[in-house]
Amino acid sequence: MADSVFSDSAEKAVDAVTDGVAAAREKFQRLNDDVQDRYRKVSKDVRRSAERASREIRRSADAARETYRDTAKKVQKGYRRASSDVQRLGRDVGEYVSENPGKSVLIAAGVGFLIGLIVRRRDEDDD
Repeated sequence: MADSVFSDSAEKAVDAVTDGVAAAREKFQRLNDDVQDRYRKVSKDVRRSAERASREIRRSADAARETYRDTAKKVQKGYRRASSDVQRLGRDVGEYVSENPGKSVLIAAGVGFLIGLIVRRRDEDDD
């Protein structure tokens, strides 16, 4: 009878351990499944966010490129206009000097005199 009590206790212990191991496996499997599901969701979210960021970066780069092109065109146009204006002014001054040499010499002397006064005043103010 002692053997049968011991045998029953051993069987109960084995059954309890087996049930505990099965329950632990089941919990571990559920935990594993939950972790994998969360990993898939996070991976999917990260991938979507990366794709969205990539699209935004491309869109911003395209906009910056277009702005650069527009600005470069405007600057080139302004440079050509200014260059043309300077050339025209040079021609006009040349024609005026050719047509009015006496006046041109007097104007040049007057401008030189004024510049000399301005420079001399600055030198005196610095002392």
